[in-house]
Amino acid sequence: MHDFNTSPEEKGLRFGRFVLYPQRRLLLDGDRPLQVGGRALDILLVLVESAGKIVSKEAIISRVWPRTFVEEINLRVHISALRRALGTCPEARSYITNVRQRGYSFVAYVEQVNNGDLQLLPCRAELPVRLTRIEGRDAVIADLLRKAASRRLISIVGPGGVGKTTVALRVAQQLLGRFRDGVRFVDLAALDDAQQLPAKLATELGIETGGEQPLVRVVEFLRERQMLLLLDNCEHLIDACATLAEDLLRAAPDLSLITTSREALRTEGEYIQPLTALGVPPARADLGLREALRYPAFRLFVRRARARQADFVLREADVWRVAEICRRLDGMPLALELAAAQVGSQGCAGFLAQLDTEVYLGALGRRTAPARQQTLRASLDWSFALLTAEERDCLLALALLEDGVGFAQLARQVVQDEQTLAASVAQLVAKSLLSVQSCGAAARYRMSACMRIYLLERLKAGQS
Repeated sequence: MHDFNTSPEEKGLRFGRFVLYPQRRLLLDGDRPLQVGGRALDILLVLVESAGKIVSKEAIISRVWPRTFVEEINLRVHISALRRALGTCPEARSYITNVRQRGYSFVAYVEQVNNGDLQLLPCRAELPVRLTRIEGRDAVIADLLRKAASRRLISIVGPGGVGKTTVALRVAQQLLGRFRDGVRFVDLAALDDAQQLPAKLATELGIETGGEQPLVRVVEFLRERQMLLLLDNCEHLIDACATLAEDLLRAAPDLSLITTSREALRTEGEYIQPLTALGVPPARADLGLREALRYPAFRLFVRRARARQADFVLREADVWRVAEICRRLDGMPLALELAAAQVGSQGCAGFLAQLDTEVYLGALGRRTAPARQQTLRASLDWSFALLTAEERDCLLALALLEDGVGFAQLARQVVQDEQTLAASVAQLVAKSLLSVQSCGAAARYRMSACMRIYLLERLKAGQS
């Protein structure tokens, strides 16, 4: 035990392995005092008191230097010193995150404790940071921010590689200041058993289960908290996630949820936000660069190509080729990013020539991306593996037919009774693998070019 003249009644603020006693201006690292400068400690107090919220640079400066004019560089110097002193959170890169053009946020979970209560709690997981610009999603992000004021459960739904996680993270980042107890991010992709879900959630929330059922402890933890949970990649645990969402929202009245999935949870009170592909340029031989850059798919491709190849220059003669690549890849962000990575070695014409084959499905993307997003084939494998046998048969049959076929034509190709086939088609639409186009009174079904080539590859290899 420490003996730094703190009484048992004195309240401390605990985060990670640290305890901060504001009245005595004492910061303990375990049982030893941590020496930080006076201004740095003042900044830490401001941030810890508003943990989970964004504090503007102006607000910090006015609190720490109330009667002195200082440059912003002074604040950055002290923030850097604090980061070095505190080191890394068990679940995050830094206790203090910079929110671009808005200020700073203390991202660890802060607990008020009595002196002597030194049980350690892990800190809050920091929201993953998107290092590149988001194209073409401003309107949907703004709409989701408005919806979050009245909707406690928002599901962002769309096919693999469309950017659901990217949008969800941006929305969560913008909502950081609205929730007293902060925002938590929980990636479910690595789970392969629905029974692991409560334990995973408990771990990400920093909850010691103490031998109790994890869900019981999670509910107890969330019951009095005003918090936003982002549950990412729910599709392979969809039933368990739906049940968990309803249980948590009923037990914790101030809790909100954002989920990402390839299909909706279909729960009470769920607001479903479909996320579609990025807009692509029209098929016109006289398409100019200025007009093409109005389309987010085109801008994304060009930005990623420049990021991968410093000397990349888009020639006027290649504008139509890039536009064609965007159309052939259906404006899917993941496909466009992977395509842009190949331009340096193959050129626009070389890559465009590959789009009639399955070669580009194996093109490698970022080494640090999740395994299912490092190639298009891996992303499509993930989706295909989640289908029932009937849904797979239906999808494979559609790959052999021309795009935009109707139900009657499909029924002649698939060995399924009409009721089973209708259910299969409905599920494929719900899982974002087919889109529906109205044609008079009839519906016609369409799949992405990437999916068609993937399915034809499977058929060629004798896989189903």
